[in-house]
Amino acid sequence: MPKKEISLRIPESLRKIKTILGVFSAKGGVGKSEISLNLALSLKSMGYSVGLVDADIYGPSQPLMLGATSDKLEIKNTQLLSPLIKEGIKFNSMGLIAADRMPVIWRGPMVSGAVMQLLSQTDWQDLDFLIVDTPPGTGDVQLTLLQKMPLNAAIVVTTPQSVSISDTRKGIEMIKKLDVPILGLIENMSFFQPESSNKKYFIFGKEGGKRLAKEYNLDLFSQIPLSEKKENSFLYSNTSYKLIFDDLAEKVIKKIKSLSKIMNQTIPQKTEK
Repeated sequence: MPKKEISLRIPESLRKIKTILGVFSAKGGVGKSEISLNLALSLKSMGYSVGLVDADIYGPSQPLMLGATSDKLEIKNTQLLSPLIKEGIKFNSMGLIAADRMPVIWRGPMVSGAVMQLLSQTDWQDLDFLIVDTPPGTGDVQLTLLQKMPLNAAIVVTTPQSVSISDTRKGIEMIKKLDVPILGLIENMSFFQPESSNKKYFIFGKEGGKRLAKEYNLDLFSQIPLSEKKENSFLYSNTSYKLIFDDLAEKVIKKIKSLSKIMNQTIPQKTEK
């Protein structure tokens, strides 16, 4: 567990979750939400119990991708929300709480407080993984969330273009300062390859994620190509993308097991006299 967890009070609703994984992007529009969802689908297909929380209060997109509506939410014991079950995944989102079509203009402390309330007042029960699709950026909201959320680890998403790499560098620095382990880096929209061609088009530049991963000594988990995805379908339903996300999920599992082993070794052991 991250060092900062020692000073955190873990909400009761999160105590039965084995791994809370934050998916971060320092820049919007890099496909972070789609990666969060398809990673969750892959982990679920492997037999793990998975939850997904859409914590992006400014532009929640998971309800649209999952076809989720707020009228299906139920309150349990007048205190906890029962998460929706979508594609076998327990799910909740700020988009289900905030009014439709009403732009959110809350200030940082209000936003982070609302996200923590969503996390802590959802009845997640036992989960192997809870994936947190976080708001993009490196401002007060993201910093406060990192300080408050009992994250086990983070994944960082970027695209190859120089602007995204520059912002992602700031995001990595922010995460590292708060002692949250970064499992690896994902370069999304790496290239486009038409289905009828072997030619790759590097629309947003080439190998930016690879250079950034090398700079910070991070594993580059995947270079995910742009898709010709049909509307209202998951990337995971495409065979080639299923292989990509299954490989990503396996790498995440391996790194988390390795991280857990290291953390256990650092806990002082009681010895018999």
